[in-house]
Amino acid sequence: MRLDRLFASLLVVTSLVAAVGVWVKGPRSGESRGSSGTAELGMIVPGASGSPDLGVIDVYGVISDEAPGDGVFSSAGASSTRLVKAIREAEEDGVKGLLLRINSPGGSAAASQAIYMELMRVARAHKLPIAVAMGDVTASGGYYIAAASRRIFALPSTTTGSIGVIIHAQDLSGLMNKLGVHPTTVQSGTNKDILSPYRAMRPDERVLLQGMVDDIYQQFLEAIVAGRGMPLAKLKPLADGRVYTGRQARANGLVDELGTSQDAIRWLAKVAKLGEKPRLKNYTEESFLDQLVPGMTTRFGAAMSWSAGLEALLKRDRVPLALME
Repeated sequence: MRLDRLFASLLVVTSLVAAVGVWVKGPRSGESRGSSGTAELGMIVPGASGSPDLGVIDVYGVISDEAPGDGVFSSAGASSTRLVKAIREAEEDGVKGLLLRINSPGGSAAASQAIYMELMRVARAHKLPIAVAMGDVTASGGYYIAAASRRIFALPSTTTGSIGVIIHAQDLSGLMNKLGVHPTTVQSGTNKDILSPYRAMRPDERVLLQGMVDDIYQQFLEAIVAGRGMPLAKLKPLADGRVYTGRQARANGLVDELGTSQDAIRWLAKVAKLGEKPRLKNYTEESFLDQLVPGMTTRFGAAMSWSAGLEALLKRDRVPLALME
Protein backbone atom coordinates (compact mmCIF):
# COMPACT_ATOMS: atom_id res chain seq x y z
CA MET A 1 0.00 0.00 0.00
CA ARG A 2 1.30 3.46 -0.86
CA LEU A 3 2.36 5.59 2.09
CA ASP A 4 -0.07 8.44 1.29
CA ARG A 5 -3.03 6.04 1.12
CA LEU A 6 -2.02 4.43 4.40
CA PHE A 7 -1.76 7.88 5.98
CA ALA A 8 -5.21 8.84 4.69
CA SER A 9 -6.73 5.60 5.97
CA LEU A 10 -5.26 6.16 9.43
CA LEU A 11 -6.66 9.68 9.51
CA VAL A 12 -10.13 8.44 8.57
CA VAL A 13 -10.06 5.86 11.38
CA THR A 14 -8.81 8.47 13.86
CA SER A 15 -11.55 10.86 12.80
CA LEU A 16 -14.18 8.16 13.25
CA VAL A 17 -13.01 7.38 16.78
CA ALA A 18 -12.83 11.08 17.68
CA ALA A 19 -16.30 11.79 16.31
CA VAL A 20 -17.80 8.86 18.23
CA GLY A 21 -16.11 10.15 21.37
CA VAL A 22 -17.52 13.63 20.89
CA TRP A 23 -20.99 12.23 20.29
CA VAL A 24 -20.84 9.95 23.34
CA LYS A 25 -19.61 12.74 25.63
CA GLY A 26 -21.60 15.58 24.04
CA PRO A 27 -24.96 16.94 25.16
CA ARG A 28 -28.05 14.91 24.45
CA SER A 29 -31.60 16.03 23.84
CA GLY A 30 -32.18 15.92 27.60
CA GLU A 31 -29.67 18.64 28.43
CA SER A 32 -28.55 21.97 27.08
CA ARG A 33 -25.47 24.04 27.66
CA GLY A 34 -25.18 27.51 29.06
CA SER A 35 -22.81 30.30 28.09
CA SER A 36 -20.18 28.82 30.40
CA GLY A 37 -20.42 25.41 28.72
CA THR A 38 -21.78 23.65 31.83
CA ALA A 39 -24.87 21.50 31.64
CA GLU A 40 -28.09 23.21 32.62
CA LEU A 41 -30.41 21.50 35.09
CA GLY A 42 -34.15 21.74 35.53
CA MET A 43 -34.96 22.42 31.87
CA ILE A 44 -36.69 19.76 29.76
CA VAL A 45 -35.28 19.52 26.27
CA PRO A 46 -37.48 17.35 24.05
CA GLY A 47 -36.11 15.19 21.31
CA ALA A 48 -38.18 14.26 18.30
CA SER A 49 -41.39 14.02 20.35
CA GLY A 50 -43.27 16.71 22.21
CA SER A 51 -44.03 20.30 21.39
CA PRO A 52 -41.31 22.71 22.58
CA ASP A 53 -42.09 25.95 24.37
CA LEU A 54 -38.79 27.63 23.54
CA GLY A 55 -36.40 27.22 20.64
CA VAL A 56 -32.62 27.37 21.06
CA ILE A 57 -30.41 28.63 18.24
CA ASP A 58 -26.64 28.37 18.63
CA VAL A 59 -24.55 30.90 16.68
CA TYR A 60 -21.03 29.58 17.11
CA GLY A 61 -17.99 30.51 15.03
CA VAL A 62 -17.36 32.83 12.10
CA ILE A 63 -20.54 34.01 10.36
CA SER A 64 -20.69 33.22 6.65
CA ASP A 65 -23.14 32.37 3.89
CA GLU A 66 -21.56 28.97 3.37
CA ALA A 67 -24.23 26.30 3.28
CA PRO A 68 -23.74 22.94 5.00
CA GLY A 69 -22.25 20.59 2.44
CA ASP A 70 -21.20 23.50 0.21
CA GLY A 71 -18.20 21.67 -1.10
CA VAL A 72 -16.89 18.30 -0.03
CA PHE A 73 -14.63 19.66 2.71
CA SER A 74 -16.74 22.55 3.96
CA SER A 75 -17.42 23.40 7.60
CA ALA A 76 -20.78 24.95 8.35
CA GLY A 77 -19.77 27.14 11.32
CA ALA A 78 -22.26 29.99 11.81
CA SER A 79 -23.81 29.51 8.38
CA SER A 80 -26.59 31.97 7.62
CA THR A 81 -28.28 29.32 5.45
CA ARG A 82 -28.32 26.82 8.29
CA LEU A 83 -29.36 29.37 10.93
CA VAL A 84 -32.20 30.86 8.87
CA LYS A 85 -33.47 27.33 8.27
CA ALA A 86 -33.32 26.62 12.02
CA ILE A 87 -35.26 29.81 12.81
CA ARG A 88 -37.98 28.85 10.33
CA GLU A 89 -38.21 25.35 11.78
CA ALA A 90 -38.73 26.84 15.23
CA GLU A 91 -41.39 29.13 13.77
CA GLU A 92 -43.21 26.17 12.19
CA ASP A 93 -43.19 24.38 15.55
CA GLY A 94 -44.96 27.36 17.11
CA VAL A 95 -42.40 28.08 19.84
CA LYS A 96 -43.33 30.80 22.30
CA GLY A 97 -39.84 32.30 22.40
CA LEU A 98 -36.31 31.97 21.04
CA LEU A 99 -32.98 31.81 22.86
CA LEU A 100 -29.88 32.66 20.83
CA ARG A 101 -26.61 31.50 22.36
CA ILE A 102 -23.93 33.47 20.55
CA ASN A 103 -20.18 32.89 20.62
CA SER A 104 -18.91 34.56 17.46
CA PRO A 105 -16.33 37.20 16.50
CA GLY A 106 -18.45 38.21 13.49
CA GLY A 107 -17.83 37.56 9.82
CA SER A 108 -19.65 38.35 6.58
CA ALA A 109 -21.73 41.54 6.68
CA ALA A 110 -24.39 40.13 4.34
CA ALA A 111 -24.66 36.82 6.22
CA SER A 112 -25.03 38.62 9.56
CA GLN A 113 -27.70 40.86 8.04
CA ALA A 114 -29.62 37.87 6.65
CA ILE A 115 -29.86 36.25 10.09
CA TYR A 116 -30.81 39.57 11.72
CA MET A 117 -33.58 40.18 9.17
CA GLU A 118 -35.03 36.70 9.66
CA LEU A 119 -35.11 37.18 13.43
CA MET A 120 -36.79 40.57 13.07
CA ARG A 121 -39.38 39.08 10.70
CA VAL A 122 -40.26 36.25 13.08
CA ALA A 123 -40.37 38.54 16.11
CA ARG A 124 -42.72 41.00 14.40
CA ALA A 125 -44.93 38.41 12.72
CA HIS A 126 -45.61 36.46 15.92
CA LYS A 127 -44.76 39.00 18.63
CA LEU A 128 -42.12 36.43 19.59
CA PRO A 129 -39.78 37.30 22.47
CA ILE A 130 -36.14 36.68 21.61
CA ALA A 131 -33.32 36.63 24.15
CA VAL A 132 -29.57 36.44 23.57
CA ALA A 133 -27.03 34.82 25.88
CA MET A 134 -23.52 35.95 24.96
CA GLY A 135 -20.62 33.58 25.45
CA ASP A 136 -16.90 34.33 25.27
CA VAL A 137 -17.22 36.67 22.30
CA THR A 138 -20.20 38.32 20.63
CA ALA A 139 -18.61 41.01 18.52
CA SER A 140 -19.25 42.86 15.28
CA GLY A 141 -21.50 40.63 13.14
CA GLY A 142 -22.32 38.65 16.28
CA TYR A 143 -23.64 41.83 17.87
CA TYR A 144 -25.54 42.64 14.65
CA ILE A 145 -27.49 39.40 15.15
CA ALA A 146 -27.94 40.04 18.87
CA ALA A 147 -29.51 43.42 18.13
CA ALA A 148 -32.61 41.64 16.82
CA SER A 149 -33.43 40.36 20.31
CA ARG A 150 -35.60 41.95 22.96
CA ARG A 151 -33.20 41.12 25.80
CA ILE A 152 -29.43 40.64 25.75
CA PHE A 153 -27.61 38.80 28.54
CA ALA A 154 -23.82 38.77 28.77
CA LEU A 155 -21.23 37.49 31.20
CA PRO A 156 -19.22 40.24 32.94
CA SER A 157 -16.10 39.13 31.05
CA THR A 158 -17.75 38.62 27.65
CA THR A 159 -16.03 40.47 24.79
CA THR A 160 -18.60 42.34 22.73
CA GLY A 161 -19.04 45.49 20.66
CA SER A 162 -16.63 45.96 17.74
CA ILE A 163 -19.46 47.68 15.89
CA GLY A 164 -18.08 48.52 12.48
CA VAL A 165 -17.21 47.34 8.98
CA ILE A 166 -13.83 46.61 7.41
CA ILE A 167 -12.45 45.68 4.00
CA HIS A 168 -9.00 44.08 3.92
CA ALA A 169 -6.52 44.79 1.14
CA GLN A 170 -2.95 43.63 0.53
CA ASP A 171 -0.33 45.13 -1.74
CA LEU A 172 2.15 42.41 -2.74
CA SER A 173 3.59 44.30 -5.71
CA GLY A 174 6.94 44.91 -4.00
CA LEU A 175 7.37 41.23 -3.27
CA MET A 176 6.25 40.25 -6.77
CA ASN A 177 8.82 42.61 -8.31
CA LYS A 178 11.59 41.05 -6.22
CA LEU A 179 10.49 37.62 -7.37
CA GLY A 180 10.36 38.72 -10.99
CA VAL A 181 6.62 38.12 -11.22
CA HIS A 182 4.70 40.68 -13.30
CA PRO A 183 0.95 39.89 -13.41
CA THR A 184 -1.09 41.16 -16.35
CA THR A 185 -4.88 41.50 -16.51
CA VAL A 186 -7.31 41.94 -19.38
CA GLN A 187 -10.46 43.51 -17.98
CA SER A 188 -13.70 45.11 -19.09
CA GLY A 189 -13.51 48.21 -16.89
CA THR A 190 -11.14 50.32 -14.83
CA ASN A 191 -12.35 48.96 -11.50
CA LYS A 192 -12.70 45.30 -12.41
CA ASP A 193 -9.44 44.40 -10.66
CA ILE A 194 -10.19 46.46 -7.56
CA LEU A 195 -8.45 45.07 -4.45
CA SER A 196 -5.92 43.26 -6.60
CA PRO A 197 -2.99 42.28 -4.37
CA TYR A 198 -0.57 42.79 -7.26
CA ARG A 199 -0.63 46.59 -7.26
CA ALA A 200 -1.14 49.55 -4.97
CA MET A 201 -4.67 50.84 -4.44
CA ARG A 202 -5.51 53.97 -6.44
CA PRO A 203 -6.99 57.04 -4.65
CA ASP A 204 -10.25 56.77 -6.61
CA GLU A 205 -10.58 53.12 -5.58
CA ARG A 206 -10.11 54.04 -1.93
CA VAL A 207 -12.93 56.58 -2.26
CA LEU A 208 -15.19 53.98 -3.85
CA LEU A 209 -14.47 51.36 -1.17
CA GLN A 210 -14.84 53.88 1.64
CA GLY A 211 -18.29 54.69 0.29
CA MET A 212 -19.22 51.01 0.46
CA VAL A 213 -17.93 50.67 4.02
CA ASP A 214 -19.78 53.80 5.12
CA ASP A 215 -23.05 52.56 3.59
CA ILE A 216 -22.86 49.11 5.20
CA TYR A 217 -21.81 50.71 8.50
CA GLN A 218 -24.89 52.95 8.34
CA GLN A 219 -27.05 49.86 7.76
CA PHE A 220 -25.43 48.28 10.83
CA LEU A 221 -26.29 51.31 12.97
CA GLU A 222 -29.85 51.43 11.64
CA ALA A 223 -30.28 47.73 12.48
CA ILE A 224 -29.20 48.31 16.08
CA VAL A 225 -31.48 51.33 16.41
CA ALA A 226 -34.42 49.33 15.03
CA GLY A 227 -33.73 46.24 17.11
CA ARG A 228 -32.57 47.80 20.36
CA GLY A 229 -34.54 51.02 20.26
CA MET A 230 -31.35 52.90 21.11
CA PRO A 231 -31.16 56.50 19.85
CA LEU A 232 -28.57 56.97 17.11
CA ALA A 233 -27.05 59.89 19.01
CA LYS A 234 -26.28 57.56 21.92
CA LEU A 235 -25.15 54.66 19.76
CA LYS A 236 -22.79 56.47 17.37
CA PRO A 237 -20.08 57.36 19.96
CA LEU A 238 -20.03 53.70 21.08
CA ALA A 239 -19.81 52.31 17.54
CA ASP A 240 -16.26 53.22 16.55
CA GLY A 241 -15.03 49.62 16.40
CA ARG A 242 -13.91 49.36 20.01
CA VAL A 243 -14.65 46.27 22.09
CA TYR A 244 -16.21 46.15 25.55
CA THR A 245 -16.45 43.70 28.38
CA GLY A 246 -19.94 42.52 29.21
CA ARG A 247 -19.96 44.78 32.26
CA GLN A 248 -18.87 47.81 30.22
CA ALA A 249 -21.46 47.03 27.56
CA ARG A 250 -24.13 46.82 30.25
CA ALA A 251 -23.13 50.25 31.57
CA ASN A 252 -23.29 51.68 28.02
CA GLY A 253 -26.67 50.17 27.18
CA LEU A 254 -25.41 47.66 24.61
CA VAL A 255 -26.37 44.80 26.95
CA ASP A 256 -29.47 44.58 29.16
CA GLU A 257 -28.41 42.21 31.94
CA LEU A 258 -25.40 40.33 33.24
CA GLY A 259 -26.17 36.63 33.40
CA THR A 260 -26.02 33.22 31.77
CA SER A 261 -28.25 31.41 29.33
CA GLN A 262 -30.20 30.09 32.33
CA ASP A 263 -31.08 33.66 33.23
CA ALA A 264 -32.17 34.24 29.65
CA ILE A 265 -34.38 31.15 29.77
CA ARG A 266 -35.98 32.31 32.99
CA TRP A 267 -36.67 35.71 31.42
CA LEU A 268 -38.24 34.11 28.35
CA ALA A 269 -40.34 31.78 30.49
CA LYS A 270 -41.62 34.74 32.50
CA VAL A 271 -42.38 36.93 29.47
CA ALA A 272 -44.11 34.10 27.59
CA LYS A 273 -45.85 32.84 30.76
CA LEU A 274 -44.49 29.32 30.42
CA GLY A 275 -43.97 28.38 34.05
CA GLU A 276 -40.76 27.33 35.76
CA LYS A 277 -39.79 24.46 33.46
CA PRO A 278 -40.41 25.30 29.81
CA ARG A 279 -39.72 22.65 27.21
CA LEU A 280 -36.73 23.52 25.03
CA LYS A 281 -35.60 22.27 21.65
CA ASN A 282 -32.22 23.04 20.13
CA TYR A 283 -32.74 23.59 16.41
CA THR A 284 -29.02 23.69 15.66
CA GLU A 285 -28.04 20.55 17.55
CA GLU A 286 -26.05 18.25 15.32
CA SER A 287 -26.87 14.60 14.94
CA PHE A 288 -24.30 11.84 15.19
CA LEU A 289 -23.77 11.79 11.42
CA ASP A 290 -23.52 15.60 11.31
CA GLN A 291 -20.62 15.41 13.75
CA LEU A 292 -19.05 12.35 12.17
CA VAL A 293 -18.97 13.29 8.49
CA PRO A 294 -17.30 16.75 8.74
CA GLY A 295 -14.59 15.31 10.97
CA MET A 296 -13.89 12.52 8.53
CA THR A 297 -13.96 14.64 5.39
CA THR A 298 -11.81 17.40 6.84
CA ARG A 299 -9.03 15.03 7.81
CA PHE A 300 -9.36 12.90 4.70
CA GLY A 301 -9.28 16.06 2.61
CA ALA A 302 -6.08 17.16 4.32
CA ALA A 303 -4.45 13.84 3.48
CA MET A 304 -5.55 14.00 -0.14
CA SER A 305 -4.38 17.60 -0.39
CA TRP A 306 -0.98 16.51 0.85
CA SER A 307 -0.73 13.82 -1.79
CA ALA A 308 -2.48 15.29 -4.83
CA GLY A 309 -3.99 18.70 -4.07
CA LEU A 310 -7.51 17.31 -4.51
CA GLU A 311 -9.09 19.64 -1.95
CA ALA A 312 -8.03 22.72 -3.93
CA LEU A 313 -9.56 21.24 -7.08
CA LEU A 314 -12.86 20.40 -5.43
CA LYS A 315 -13.41 23.67 -3.56
CA ARG A 316 -12.38 27.27 -4.02
CA ASP A 317 -12.98 29.49 -0.99
CA ARG A 318 -15.23 32.51 -1.39
CA VAL A 319 -14.19 35.57 0.59
CA PRO A 320 -16.84 38.24 1.26
CA LEU A 321 -15.77 41.77 0.39
CA ALA A 322 -17.15 43.54 3.48
CA LEU A 323 -16.56 41.98 6.85
CA MET A 324 -17.84 42.60 10.37
CA GLU A 325 -15.03 41.34 12.55
